[in-house]
Amino acid sequence: MVTYRPSMFKHPWRLWRPHWRQRDNPRLFWYTIITLILAMALPYSVINQIMGYFDRSVLDPITPIDNMVPFIGWSFVVYLSLYLYYPAAAWFGRDNENRIREMFAFYQSLFVMTWFVYLIFILFPTEIYIREQIPESVRSGEGFWGFWYGDLMHKTDMPYNAWPSLHVTQSLMIVMLLRYWNIVYGWRESLTWIAWIGLCISVMTTKQHFFFDMLSGIITGIICWYWMCIPAMKASSSDEWISEFSSR
Repeated sequence: MVTYRPSMFKHPWRLWRPHWRQRDNPRLFWYTIITLILAMALPYSVINQIMGYFDRSVLDPITPIDNMVPFIGWSFVVYLSLYLYYPAAAWFGRDNENRIREMFAFYQSLFVMTWFVYLIFILFPTEIYIREQIPESVRSGEGFWGFWYGDLMHKTDMPYNAWPSLHVTQSLMIVMLLRYWNIVYGWRESLTWIAWIGLCISVMTTKQHFFFDMLSGIITGIICWYWMCIPAMKASSSDEWISEFSSR
């Protein structure tokens, strides 16, 4: 049970206690992944289906860029690369006890930011009607890409939950985390940023998001990294955190 208090993302949450007990066990990784699914993926799906049911849109953020960017079927693969970012943060966060505490603090910030964005999805539902720019044959499920778009993605992900794009925001925060931990540097960092830029572009070429969604996602990610993640991870070395997650 997480009790609210000012800057709650800076204080240790009790939900990490089972994870901490597994800090010397590979199960820590799987515990963390399961927590991510329960805390973010399931609420996203529920909200997405509810907003799709009400079919209400209060904002139209389309720009000329959205009409200029073409639909590229194979960019669906790049779009799915988001799901490599989540386990990367959990995997590299297991090195030592200080790193594990930082990982917990990072995810607390990520969760709070994500739940705040969910509130935006509810209060300002925005229909992503640019899916209509996808060829009708693909939308109807014909051919190879038709299966992935028409039969799979469009039936499970309603054209809502638009801005800011969580694909962009969450992946940016995780890339910044890997830089902070010095996991990626030199040519590895260059490749990581290239991959991330490709992910950002893919949210538009799959017609899953407006340009505005991508831009607001970048802004949200930068703000959350500097205002939430860094302060929370620095706080993870405080007496309060060490007392909650000690070596004893």
